[in-house]
Amino acid sequence: MRGLPGVLLGLLLGGCAGLLPAARQDVSHSWQDFEDAKRCYDQITPYSTTISTVRHLGFDPYKTPNMQVLNQAQVVNAVLPSPLQERASIPRGITDCMRVQEACTGYLIEPSKVNQKRTGNFFLDFLNFKRVTETTGWKFSALVVVIDEVVVYKQWSGEPKVESTDVRVNPLGPLQSMGETMKGAP
Repeated sequence: MRGLPGVLLGLLLGGCAGLLPAARQDVSHSWQDFEDAKRCYDQITPYSTTISTVRHLGFDPYKTPNMQVLNQAQVVNAVLPSPLQERASIPRGITDCMRVQEACTGYLIEPSKVNQKRTGNFFLDFLNFKRVTETTGWKFSALVVVIDEVVVYKQWSGEPKVESTDVRVNPLGPLQSMGETMKGAP
């Protein structure tokens, strides 16, 4: 009979890791991963690709969730680091955008898939002594600028592989935050 409580305690402690919180951020999109999004983006050629092709590739603000439509001023602001930049250093598509004003539209999309999972000892985490959070996934960002149904400029950035570990140690455990709470008290 004495061995049974020990076995039950062992089973309980072994299964506690599954009780740690996890989070997932999946910005809705049609791409499976970073490479898939970049592959579609690479098929866009300024001064050649039409808006219908862009939409077919998944960059359609009316069908793809979480995609922004930018006006000419927002496009210029997103691309140029300084409004006082030398005209010769401004990309052709952006100077054309500035010239046609309202006829210029930008499409900005930032698909991503990021997972956060707390790992480690359940009781240390639960009692706020030590929390370990592992973050994995990917992020992609693309700006496509269109004038008269034709792409005139594009740019991309992103993180093909997001991977980080955040370790927070509180020597006082659950009492650690009490000092911070008391700071705000009169």
